[in-house]
Amino acid sequence: MNKKLIDLNKIVAIIIGTLLLAIAANSIFLPNRLLSAGLTGISMLLHFLFQWRISLLVLVLNIPLFIIGYFYLDKRFLFYALLGMSSLSFWVEITGGIVIPTTDTLSVILVGGVIHGMGTGILFRGNVSTGGMDIIAKIINQHFSISMATVNFVLNSIILSLSMYYYGLDITIVTIATMFVSSQVANFMVDGLNHKRTLFIISSKEKYKEVSEGLINELGRGVTVMAAKGAYTDEEKYFLYSTISISEVSKAKQIVLKHDSGAFMTISDTCQVIGNGKGFIHPEITKVT
Repeated sequence: MNKKLIDLNKIVAIIIGTLLLAIAANSIFLPNRLLSAGLTGISMLLHFLFQWRISLLVLVLNIPLFIIGYFYLDKRFLFYALLGMSSLSFWVEITGGIVIPTTDTLSVILVGGVIHGMGTGILFRGNVSTGGMDIIAKIINQHFSISMATVNFVLNSIILSLSMYYYGLDITIVTIATMFVSSQVANFMVDGLNHKRTLFIISSKEKYKEVSEGLINELGRGVTVMAAKGAYTDEEKYFLYSTISISEVSKAKQIVLKHDSGAFMTISDTCQVIGNGKGFIHPEITKVT
């Protein structure tokens, strides 16, 4: 195996992430007849219906997907996906005896969602996969330009529909709530507390320098300035772009309006801010190998 293909950080992410997914499945989802997302959810449904072993189902159901993926997807992605799928199958078998003793609906949603979300978040941060639906989504995305999120949404909707058919509305609602908590925890683990706000400002050619200098001097933030032109008025304008912390939003609005009361400004939620700047993620820690 080419040494460049092996990334220790990805291997660690796979081991820990799939372990947490397996614990969530065995300790919370299975005892409460909840389904996970993706191919694991299908494996769990088949387990409920026919008592087949989930660890074996994860392997068997993934085989045709990996064969198809071999002809269409990057081999590096498939290599780590194969490791992820194998690790998940292994941990599902090993952690089969772990049960968290709770039947309270709220506890089930929170505990199951948090554990599953932590595992998913670790896999996301490691930029690795466990195969399954990700393979299908990637192939469809490459050939039909349909986003992976849309594909996963459709496939998971099918799983939820099957859950409703076999187990009723109540169980399905708990499953949806657990998936929601899981997604929020996963997003938090990927984005952390590194949420910022991005300013988009359109200022006049007479006032843009005062606005940019005010943001630089009073907030200590960098500003990018680009020439622009109003489509309706045909007037020369300047476009100012800057990313700031949430606590600086109020001050930034005051600065802009103080120097240019006629400025047009939008403020957008921003995460994963990478680059040189106060409170930003340094580029060196985000290098992908």
